[in-house]
Amino acid sequence: MTTENAPLSNTAALIIGATRGLGRGIALALARAGATVTAVGRSEDALASLELEGAGRIDVVRGDATDAALARALLRERRPNALFMVAGATPRMAPLRDYTWEQLSAPWTVDVKAAFVWLQAVLTTPMAAGGRVVLVSSGAALHGSPLSGGYAGAKQTQRFLAQYARGEAEEAGLELRVQCLLPQLNPNTALGRAGVEAYAARAGLDPETFVARRFGDTPLSPARAGQAAVELLRDPSRAEPDEFMLLGEGLRALPSKG
Repeated sequence: MTTENAPLSNTAALIIGATRGLGRGIALALARAGATVTAVGRSEDALASLELEGAGRIDVVRGDATDAALARALLRERRPNALFMVAGATPRMAPLRDYTWEQLSAPWTVDVKAAFVWLQAVLTTPMAAGGRVVLVSSGAALHGSPLSGGYAGAKQTQRFLAQYARGEAEEAGLELRVQCLLPQLNPNTALGRAGVEAYAARAGLDPETFVARRFGDTPLSPARAGQAAVELLRDPSRAEPDEFMLLGEGLRALPSKG
């Protein structure tokens, strides 16, 4: 059996933020590839729907991604060797002049805090040897996002936290690989659709034309994110790069910082 279609039967995956968007796509794809999947989210209804769609291959846990006690408990109880952190707040789409501080800082109090909580947990409640930690940030960290307040800055800080955790894991001799995915804007999730509509209006375009010009025939989707997650775990060559752009056509490694 080739690496490309090998089952992930030895993978115990924990997905944080699994009930919608890219997180849901990743949870379903890993389960279908043979992994044992624990999916964490806040919505009871969305978790029930995910569990049903997973057809017995996904165990769901209701919880807050920023809960440090939950992070430590799940790492101890589930002993994952793959952790995907996808949870985050949906930013408001508006120009800077229309924001309040509370709205501007929401991605910091959710996205950055969740990244901090889980990265700290994997360093202090170590995962199984050879574990993989994948933090899903955003392409906005590279390019900015003038209509989403503090979102781009929060996503850049997530990248820094992943870098710091990677260094600390190496210093401590932990057999732990920390990687970061930066998804492009896409029209196939609620967060992405809001961004596409806002930036299309800003450019004087309808959303379909904006997507076609910006992303061509293969915009990112939850299913494509799931395929990329499976590839990341199956393909040994994908274990080395620290960061990838996550595009509609797949993963593209970014130059190493170090």
